[in-house]
Amino acid sequence: MDLAILYVNSKDADGKYVKEAASSASSFRAHLPDAKYYLYSNMEVPSELAGQFDHVVQCDFHVPEFLQGRVHLNGQMIVKHAAMLELQEGSVMYLGADTYALRDVVSELPEVLDRFDIAAAHAPVRINTELGNSDIPEVPKAFPELNCDLILYRNNAEVREFLRTWQRSYLEDQFAHPHDQGTFRYHLYTSGLRVCTLPPEYNYRGRAFREDTVILQNRYALDQYIAADEGVFRKFAKRLFRG
Repeated sequence: MDLAILYVNSKDADGKYVKEAASSASSFRAHLPDAKYYLYSNMEVPSELAGQFDHVVQCDFHVPEFLQGRVHLNGQMIVKHAAMLELQEGSVMYLGADTYALRDVVSELPEVLDRFDIAAAHAPVRINTELGNSDIPEVPKAFPELNCDLILYRNNAEVREFLRTWQRSYLEDQFAHPHDQGTFRYHLYTSGLRVCTLPPEYNYRGRAFREDTVILQNRYALDQYIAADEGVFRKFAKRLFRG
């Protein structure tokens, strides 16, 4: 399988995000053992965590002046875009550190790239204007934001051009968005790429417990999901997450 799985996490919060990325990589490796796992970080990663990755790339994280005082203060987005363009495998899946694979059908995810160029799930807040974001009127509301913590894509010339455009637009602060999902939405809409919108259980961030969750992105609920998945405390978990 010519698939790279990419994590980009800084040493902030005493290495919390790197530790989460190692746990995430372990969960995905159970279903995608032949993929190559990459971590880009500015942390000296201890061996017990580095062992979850095939390649650990040391790099600088910095925050440009225009992002000072805004979200993603550790400069993660800038490293992320650069790393996505560096990888050479035929397919790439970028993952946030707080994702966790729960079901065997994760192994089927790369198959969507037989028909599509890029895949992601809708963001929980479909068009986020709460952080001072504009709604980008050039894009119809029927084409909402996609969550940029799980992006699966074919590493071909067309997608790489899209990634370069996304990177440039973010660095130029084109829409004054503190997150990169606004520019992702705009450039994906104006591209000619074939987009696969994944169902929510493939990047689930909700509060209500879902037994069909394939990939969870909720660090606060992970322990309960693992317990429920093992058949322990299942009724308790349903009651806990009801509503």
